[in-house]
Amino acid sequence: MARRPRALRFTLAAVLAVVLGGGACSDYGGDLSGGGAGGGSEMGAGADGLKTVKVTDTAGMPSAFLIYGVQRGYFKAQGLNVRVQTSAGGAAAIPALINGGLDVAGSNVVSAMIAMNRGLPITMVGSGTRASTDPGQDFSGLVVPQDSPIRSAADLAGKRVAVNTLRNINDIVLDASVQRAGGRPAGTKYVEMGFPDMAPSLERGDIDAAMLIEPFLTMAKSAGMREVARPYTDTRHGLQIGTYLMAREKATKDRRLVSSFQAGVRRTAESISRDPKAFRQALPGIAGFKPELAAKIHLPSWSGATDRASVELIGRSMRRLGLTEREFDYDKGVLK
Repeated sequence: MARRPRALRFTLAAVLAVVLGGGACSDYGGDLSGGGAGGGSEMGAGADGLKTVKVTDTAGMPSAFLIYGVQRGYFKAQGLNVRVQTSAGGAAAIPALINGGLDVAGSNVVSAMIAMNRGLPITMVGSGTRASTDPGQDFSGLVVPQDSPIRSAADLAGKRVAVNTLRNINDIVLDASVQRAGGRPAGTKYVEMGFPDMAPSLERGDIDAAMLIEPFLTMAKSAGMREVARPYTDTRHGLQIGTYLMAREKATKDRRLVSSFQAGVRRTAESISRDPKAFRQALPGIAGFKPELAAKIHLPSWSGATDRASVELIGRSMRRLGLTEREFDYDKGVLK
């Protein structure tokens, strides 16, 4: 693949600098450092009568959702002092759940199911991010350079596609996009890299396509990239991507904590659904987005309740694609 002109690469860098703000900041009082996931749990009532709960979720929109709920007082209303930590991904937080260093961890559904199928004592206690029911509002996108010969996901055979993690939700949703477009993914090579590196790699010609989520999808399109598929909604409208996990023993023994956390998530989800503009206005302070970027991106959806149809669809796809050999036991793996 020919490399793109040097001037165009400079243009891309300039656009990225304009639409993405500096480091995240927040006035909610929680821990955004991402550190301290080990160590002892802080469960127990404080001087204010609230039960302190350590929660971690992926940096970006998933953790922004939780922080917004904390700022709005939805968890405090349930008697919880939620201390949010950010992480690179849910799989890394699972050991801290089991050893008591965390009380709740946000994860993607695939990592959670792989861990449970391997016998790790964790359980799903609620839904995290979900795709929109409207394909036009999907917060994921498969993008290519403007002059790429790739016109749809059916053209991915033999191509190099950037994904943020290997053997994960990307395998499932990209496979669904290819099938929906009438193609076969034979020979497609997935290349693991961070979201911020994908658009520059496309411009250099190092890869042929990139699987992006917001805000990187809007950033890439603003820089002239072309969207050829919407993998999450291609898989299922309203597809559940994220989930909240707890150690099974803790979740079973402390059902009040579970129900209180679920209620806080549900109230946060209802608030954003009712007034998405307020959430967008909060994103610059919570996640460091430039205001103009926060106003343009497609937001994920949240509901609080686990979507059985999504979980079972992902489970079937995982077995078909060889990500797991076992059938997922929904009734055992999801705490009602």
